[in-house]
Amino acid sequence: MRENLTALLDTYLADGAVGASLAFALDRAVPTALTAGLADRQHNVAATSDQLFKIGSCTKTFVAAALVKLAQDGKLDLGAPIFAWFPDLPGAKDISARQLINHRSGLPEFEYYIPMDPTRRWTPRQLVDIAFASDKQKAPGGPAVYNNTGYVLAGMVIEAVSGQSLGAYVRSAILQPLGLDNTWSPATETFPENLMVRGYYHRPPPAPDAPTDIASGGEMWRMDGVLPYSDELQDSSDSFPFGAAYGCGDMVSTPSDMVGFMRGLFSGRLLSPPFFAEMFEHRVPASFPGTRMRETGAGMFQSAYADRAFYGHQGSIPGYVAVMLHDPASDLTIAMTSNVGSGNRLSFQASGMHPVVDQAIATILRL
Repeated sequence: MRENLTALLDTYLADGAVGASLAFALDRAVPTALTAGLADRQHNVAATSDQLFKIGSCTKTFVAAALVKLAQDGKLDLGAPIFAWFPDLPGAKDISARQLINHRSGLPEFEYYIPMDPTRRWTPRQLVDIAFASDKQKAPGGPAVYNNTGYVLAGMVIEAVSGQSLGAYVRSAILQPLGLDNTWSPATETFPENLMVRGYYHRPPPAPDAPTDIASGGEMWRMDGVLPYSDELQDSSDSFPFGAAYGCGDMVSTPSDMVGFMRGLFSGRLLSPPFFAEMFEHRVPASFPGTRMRETGAGMFQSAYADRAFYGHQGSIPGYVAVMLHDPASDLTIAMTSNVGSGNRLSFQASGMHPVVDQAIATILRL
């Protein structure tokens, strides 16, 4: 099996990826980890299983678990309005803490409007201000619409309730109980930067008549002035500062730790059944263009891989793509990270990893 998986990663690299890291576990086995390709093209450094990748929106599952853990500990009510923490936020009396993490808050979005300024140090409140200055707010409780702003506010709530930085609370409440020591929240804690892989971004010149909406392949991020158009991959490691992602996407990790986290969630080691249900159950239909996510709970999506229903999250941030998944039926947990990406969700660089995960699952389960 290992030889087949290694060959699969090698094919992914031959198709245009730079480096890849994969881990999986069946039943109670220790995760099996594999890597291929380069962590740093300029210095020809090979990727290894202990190196850190940016995991983008996979961060949301960690943050959702942290918020729910506070509720389990009696520190907050997920159904309570967020007005107590944000009295000046429009509509705060009608938005619950739960809605910050289930994509039903109606809050405006900031991700597509924030300028990519590698030198700027963003505060969470500045991210929220960009959202309200750039996008329209909707009534809470409606259809699920993917929303990063809610997770920024969720991180701020966690800090206010716990009295710790977001990274410190995630570490004490989530990572340490599971023995995960290779996952970090760089927006709010120091981390071993020497273990970071470099990220590479594909930004080819758009055709004159190319669509600009994201669902049709328009660019997600405002890269003008940061990276020029080029048919070649460009190092984008520092283009999106960690503070610009905060509670919706700042974390770095390894696939083995991501597998350990998902298994901790589904085994009940982190949350009791009623509180795990806050994340896993009460899902509503959600169709997010360019992704496989079809139903959303709180920080957890149902997605189809290898014709099976997997639960977890995927993430992308300039130069990186990641996914972490669990299948309750087979008890397979799998995670994969890549250090190539694109603002075009339909491109190989942004989406080519997912068919690799399909094939890896089929290989592991002998489908």
